[in-house]
Amino acid sequence: MTALLTIDTSTPACSVALQVRGRSMNRYSEEPRSHTRLIVSMINEVLSEAQLSVSQLDAIGVTVGPGSFTGLRIGFATVQGLAFAADIPVVPVSTLQLMAATYGRLADVPAGTTVVPVLDARMAEFNCAVYRIESAAKVTVLEPDQLLSAAQALAIIEQYPAAMVVGNAGPLIEESEFSADNYRSVYPNALDLLAIAESGLAKGMAQSVETIDLVYLRGTEAWQKRKRIREL
Repeated sequence: MTALLTIDTSTPACSVALQVRGRSMNRYSEEPRSHTRLIVSMINEVLSEAQLSVSQLDAIGVTVGPGSFTGLRIGFATVQGLAFAADIPVVPVSTLQLMAATYGRLADVPAGTTVVPVLDARMAEFNCAVYRIESAAKVTVLEPDQLLSAAQALAIIEQYPAAMVVGNAGPLIEESEFSADNYRSVYPNALDLLAIAESGLAKGMAQSVETIDLVYLRGTEAWQKRKRIREL
């Protein structure tokens, strides 16, 4: 039985999940700016609950973006430490794909449901994609992850009128005539990363951690600029 650890720190939510011997364990918290404090303790808790050591893991699944610059770096640095130390392969997964899967579980949607995950990227831009939920393990890309202006994001949404918009798209919704009935505030949960990462592992999508890059969609120079502004 595959022992699989999954981690997500790409949004204000921080979560960890572990699957082994037919059991799954999960820790989830929405405490912005607390990921550094929470992530290691969450990992230790689920490993302890399963009576498992890091060296017994078969793979690690992690979201690689888009999302918070700082959040992504915290989660990925943690994965790097674990993967390097124990030579564990890593399955990289889109934050937006995971967000669609989390909504699918929470809303118990039927197969074939179309979801438009959206993350507020600040600077009047939004990370956006379109996915179709086939099953817990299969979330098909209809429109790839991309960084869009508010107008461009709304144009994508209008192309899929039957889709549910999920994420933290509040500012986009508030500034448009889009119906709030078709919007749900959802953050990704590592619990839903288990099935996706397990499927990716079976398909040979696991990689050495040193070959994986984070996907910001916006260049890191913007992150550095905002960092300097905050320090003034």
